[in-house]
Amino acid sequence: MILSKATGYGIRALAHLAHREPGHPCGLRELAEALRIPPVYLCKILRELRRHRLVQTTKGIHGGYALARAPEEITLWDVFQLLEPDPDLDGCILGRGLCQPDSPCILHSDWERLRDGFVSFLQQRTISDLSQSKPVPLAENFEERAQHNTRTDMVLSENHH
Repeated sequence: MILSKATGYGIRALAHLAHREPGHPCGLRELAEALRIPPVYLCKILRELRRHRLVQTTKGIHGGYALARAPEEITLWDVFQLLEPDPDLDGCILGRGLCQPDSPCILHSDWERLRDGFVSFLQQRTISDLSQSKPVPLAENFEERAQHNTRTDMVLSENHH
């Protein structure tokens, strides 16, 4: 997995909030159930997103969470930088500590190229891009992926024999 669980959950929560009508915040329980994320964990993620002004909260019986900015203004890079344990991606891919250009590992130049492409991808994609289509429930998505993986495995095994 390229994204941490927290980053994936944060991105999914923001995309879900982008589907909401303006002025209609989403409660924590509703959001957690819709995304199948443990509410305690989601609360911590939303607290961090709120602290950095990506979401806002409204108190009261009809309160909850809403986007603090337009979804086209929130990049995946914004979320990645807030929620990833190594947001600068400056750790050695072989686990040798920080990447050191003056004493690079054997994979340094390849990793640097991949990392730059990944960062560019995250900077160009927004929450709006993710909220263009209706979210697929987890169970349907899982079943669809399992069918796709089975078809892919069959094609791969046929090609290798």
